[in-house]
Amino acid sequence: MSIGRYFTEMLDPSLSWSDVAEMVREWNGQFCLKGVMSVEDARRAAEIGCTGIVVSNHGGRQLDGSRAPFDQLAEIVDAVGDRLDVMMDGGIQRGTHVLKALSVGAKAVGIGRFYLFPLAGGGRDAVERALGLLRTEVERGMRLMGCASIGQLSGGNLRFRQRIQTTSDRPRRVPPTPEPPGRPER
Repeated sequence: MSIGRYFTEMLDPSLSWSDVAEMVREWNGQFCLKGVMSVEDARRAAEIGCTGIVVSNHGGRQLDGSRAPFDQLAEIVDAVGDRLDVMMDGGIQRGTHVLKALSVGAKAVGIGRFYLFPLAGGGRDAVERALGLLRTEVERGMRLMGCASIGQLSGGNLRFRQRIQTTSDRPRRVPPTPEPPGRPER
């Protein structure tokens, strides 16, 4: 089976929130839902008992013009980060990307493509080298920010570009969303 066919057939458009709620009840343990891309879906996941979510657009395969997971992360963390663990998957290509996601509030990040390409090109040795480089970049970035631990990362480490709001006929500039006061350390 081709990878394209696999992903096409594995997606079940009939899956509903009540199906997910039933899975959560039957599992009766930690349950993480992947593919959350909106505050509304994040809140719904928390309400039905999920203990974690992965903010992910599944590599952009379904909607390649949609917002990236990182674009959604801050507002999702602000909405539900105190109720469940929020992780992010997608777009991680270097250590600074990991630091940005953790600074916004992700508890962890997924790095699927980051190691798949080295694996395909050079096997285990290439994956180990890539992961070593990623670790070095994370450690260097933390030192440059003056952070000795992941728990010291916060949104204050980042500068956000202005967002463009397009709710009317003409786009208009909207100031960046300010960092909420008193975000607890991880």
